[in-house]
Amino acid sequence: MKHLLRNAKSICMLVLAMVLCMSLPSVAFAAGNTTDYEDDISAVLTRINAEYGTNIHVLTESELEKYGLTAAEPAVATAFEVVDLEEALRYIAEVQIPQFERTTQEAQTAMAALSGDMSVLRATSSKVTATEKIDYATAVVVAYITEDAYGNAVWGDIVESDCYTSISQTTYFMAISTSATHADARRTIHWTGEGDYISNINGNYYYLYSGTQYASMYAADYY
Repeated sequence: MKHLLRNAKSICMLVLAMVLCMSLPSVAFAAGNTTDYEDDISAVLTRINAEYGTNIHVLTESELEKYGLTAAEPAVATAFEVVDLEEALRYIAEVQIPQFERTTQEAQTAMAALSGDMSVLRATSSKVTATEKIDYATAVVVAYITEDAYGNAVWGDIVESDCYTSISQTTYFMAISTSATHADARRTIHWTGEGDYISNINGNYYYLYSGTQYASMYAADYY
């Protein structure tokens, strides 16, 4: 009987030892997949920027302050989340930034072709707020609108230009400066905005690219 008890205890101890040995790799794997997010972000950014010649970076304190944004709390991420981060940044570098560059070139070409019409309109006019969607933001111009001698809807004096951005988006355009100019015998206002493209990934704000956008507001659409 004692011999059987000793054998049973030995078997139980052997089984427990085997279970413990099998669990150790799982614990090690879980620990290896929990990383310091700041170190991982730095490594991913260095790799992406070196590969694509970009300047993507986490917004500095001064940049956050400039845009009225609040820094996220330091985070701990799994290796899988770090992989997702790299995939997101790689898409930005391969697809979005080339589009930002094309948009900037188009805006600069449009600006170079403008010739402002500063003629004074004496007709009674009303003030309107014109808005046009641009990439990741909305262009805004407040101006007076009226008719010319031929009955065409035309813009009067421009009061102000602005850019509205919703930071609830993943990517958005934050304008640093905006301007608006009459064109096409005052039938059109060309809005121009210069600023930065920013992306929010897992609660961290990233600078992507500095560029220019433009929009055209046709008086007939608002008269």
